[in-house]
Amino acid sequence: MDFMIISLLVYLLGTVTLIWPKKAELGAHYFGMLCSVVASGLVVFSTLRYLLTTDNNWLIDLAWGSYTLQADGWSGAFLLLTGVAGVIISLYAIDYGKGYIGSRIRALSGLWNLFLLSIVLVLISGDAFTFIISWEVMALVSFMLVYHESEKKKTVSAAYQYMVMTHIGTAAIMVAFYLVASTAESFSFVDMARNNLTGYMKDAAFLFAFAGFALKSGLMPLHIWLPNAHPAAPSHVSALMSGVMLKVAVYGFGRFAFQFIGMDVFWYGLLVMLLGLISAFLGVLYAVMEVDMKRILAYSSVENMGIIFAAFGCGMVLYSMGMPMLSVVAFTAVLVHAVSHSFMKGLLFMSAGCVMHATGSKNIEHMGGLARKMPYTALFTLIGSMALASMPFTSGLVGEWLTLQSYITLAQQAGSPEMRLLVVFAFILLGLTGATALGCFVRMYGIAFLGRARTHIVEKAHEMPFFMLLGLGMEAFLIVFVGLMPDYLVNLMQRVVSGTGIAPMGNPIGIIWGGSGHYALYSPALIFIVFVLIGVFMVAALYRSSTFVTKDVTWNCGTVPTSRQQYSATGFSKPLRRAFDGILNPKRRTTYLRKEHAYFGRKLHYELSIPDLFNDKLYKPIQQMMINSSSSFHKIQEGSVSIYIGYTMVAMIVVLIWGVLL
Repeated sequence: MDFMIISLLVYLLGTVTLIWPKKAELGAHYFGMLCSVVASGLVVFSTLRYLLTTDNNWLIDLAWGSYTLQADGWSGAFLLLTGVAGVIISLYAIDYGKGYIGSRIRALSGLWNLFLLSIVLVLISGDAFTFIISWEVMALVSFMLVYHESEKKKTVSAAYQYMVMTHIGTAAIMVAFYLVASTAESFSFVDMARNNLTGYMKDAAFLFAFAGFALKSGLMPLHIWLPNAHPAAPSHVSALMSGVMLKVAVYGFGRFAFQFIGMDVFWYGLLVMLLGLISAFLGVLYAVMEVDMKRILAYSSVENMGIIFAAFGCGMVLYSMGMPMLSVVAFTAVLVHAVSHSFMKGLLFMSAGCVMHATGSKNIEHMGGLARKMPYTALFTLIGSMALASMPFTSGLVGEWLTLQSYITLAQQAGSPEMRLLVVFAFILLGLTGATALGCFVRMYGIAFLGRARTHIVEKAHEMPFFMLLGLGMEAFLIVFVGLMPDYLVNLMQRVVSGTGIAPMGNPIGIIWGGSGHYALYSPALIFIVFVLIGVFMVAALYRSSTFVTKDVTWNCGTVPTSRQQYSATGFSKPLRRAFDGILNPKRRTTYLRKEHAYFGRKLHYELSIPDLFNDKLYKPIQQMMINSSSSFHKIQEGSVSIYIGYTMVAMIVVLIWGVLL
C-alpha cells in the first residue's frame, strides 16, 4: 500500500481521541500527537521520494466513482511543507497541549489530526467535488480549533468572523469551479484542464478564483479575519494555520492559473502583483504598530503572503509577455518563500506560545528581559525574527532574493515607460516592506526579550520543557540550513515549476549560485566570508585601541533609571506612525486620573489604538448597509398568512414571465 494512503489512515486513526474516555485524556493526547507525527513523517517521505525521481507521473492516482485523488509536482511542493510542519509542530504540541488538560484536550488532539488530514486531502484532490468537500472540512475543523477557548468572548467573536469570511471565499471558489467545468466534460481536474473558456466567462472565473483564494490567504482587503483568528487559537493551531493553511490557498490559486485558466492575459498577473505588493507593505505596517505578539505575527503573515502573491503576479506578467522561461524564477520564488515562511512563522507562533506559557500574557509592553529567564527560547526566537526580517544566513532572505530577481528580470524586459514605472513602484514597495519588517522584529524581540523586566509577570517566567524546545530548535535549524545552503530547496522547487530538464541554479554550498541569464548574484558563503573579515577587522581595531571605557549608571537628573523609563513598543513605532498617519489614522485618548499631590500635576493615562483601515472604510459601512436593508424588509413582515401567499403568487408570476421572455 502506498505511503500516502497509509498516512491518511494514520491521521484518521488519530481522530479517535474525540471519543476517547475522559479519564485517560492525557493518553489520548499522546496518542493523537503520535499519530500526527507518524502520518506527517509518511507524507514527507512519500513526497520526497516522488519529487526526487523522474519515473512517476503522479504522486498518487486513485478513484472511487467520481471522486479522485491525484497529486503532481505542484501538489508535492505543498505536501512537503505540510508534512514537515506537521511533524515539528506536533512534537511541540506534546508538551504545549498539556496546558489544556481538563479543557477538552481530547477534542483538541482529534481535531488536530482531522485538520492535517483535510489539508492533505485538499492537496491530493483530483476533481472539484473532492476538493470542495475537503476544503469545507478544513474550514469547519479550523473554525472549531479557533473556537476551542470558547469561554473567552473575543475567541467566540473571532471564530464566527472567520467562519463567515471563509465561507464567502468557499462560495467564490465554487463559482470558479462551476464556470471552468461548464465548458469541460466533467469536474475532473484532467478534463477541466481541457476547458474552452473564453472572453468574459474566463475573466469571471479568474476573478472568482482569485477572490476566493486571496481571502483564504489573507490578502488585503480580504484579510480582516486573520489578525483576530490567530490570537484566538491555541498557539500550535496558529502555527499550522499560518505556516500551512494559508499556503493551501496559494496551491489552489496556482492550480487555476497553471491548469484551468492560463496566464496569457496581461491584466490577470498585473492585478495579482499589485494586490500582493500592497498587502505586503500594509501588512508589515500594521504589524509594527501592534503590541499583541500574536497579532504582530498575524499581520506579518499578511505581509509574507503579499510577497508570495507579488512574486506569483510577476511570473504571470512575464508569462503573458511571451517569456515563460524567464517566469521560472518568479514561480520558484513563490514555492521557496512559501516553504521558508512555513518554517519562520511556525517557529515564531510556537515561540509566542512559549512566552504566553511562561508569562500568561501576549502583550510585549508587559515583558522585557525574558532572555535571562528563557535563554533557549530567546535564541530560537532571535533566529526566527532574523528570518522574517530577511537577514543573511536565514531562509527568509532566499525567497525574497528570488522575488527581487524576478522583478529585476521584469525590469530588463519592460518594453514601455508604463511598465518601467510599475517596476519602480514595485521596488519602492518591496524596499519599504523589507525595511519596515526589520524594524518590526527588532522592536518585537528587543522589547520582549532584552532590557529589564517591565512588569512582575516576567519574574515567574521559566524555560520550556523538552518537546516545546525541540520544535523550536528543529524549525530554527531548517531556517539556518536553507539560509546557508539554499540550493537544495531552490533546485527542488525549480524542478517542480519547470520540470527536470532545467539546469540547477548552483552547487550545494552556494558559492556560485547566480541563477541563469542576468540575474543578480547571491552567495551565502561569500556573505559569510565578508562578515568574518569585518568581524576580524573590528576586533583587531578594538584590541589595538588605547581607549579605555568605563561603565556607569546613565545620568538621570540625580535619580537611578528604572524599568519604566525604557523605550516602549509604542514609542519605538512612533516615527513610522507619524510618517504614515494618513493611512493608519491612529486614535489617541487621554484620561485624567486622580491628583495624588498638592504640588504636582494630575496622573494621566494615555491610550492609543490603530483601527484597521479596511475594517473602518469597507466592512463597517457594508455591515451598516445590511442592517439598514434588513430593517426595511421588516416592514413587509405583516404576520398575515394571506399576504405571504400573495407574495408567493407574485414571485411565481414573475418567474413565469421571465421564463417566457428567455
